[in-house]
Amino acid sequence: MKRHVEFTERAGRLRDCLPPDDRQDLMRLVNEIAEDPYGPDTHLAYINDEVTRSVWCESVKVDYVVTWWTVVVVDADDYDAERGFNVV
Repeated sequence: MKRHVEFTERAGRLRDCLPPDDRQDLMRLVNEIAEDPYGPDTHLAYINDEVTRSVWCESVKVDYVVTWWTVVVVDADDYDAERGFNVV
């Protein structure tokens, strides 16, 4: 079951400011999360919190919260040492 995706203000600003290629990478990862938020590549962001998860794929990192119908992207970043780090 694909869940609805929402972005916090911080994550939404980053998504909107990224160059198109980086935005595609981020959105591809977010779509994978929406399909299976508990997938094998994901892990718990905190040991004692079952709903806050994190995933890292290539240079994109996404922290998110899983609810029954929604995945809320709390934080996202695109780490690229050659170009520097994104600051929101």
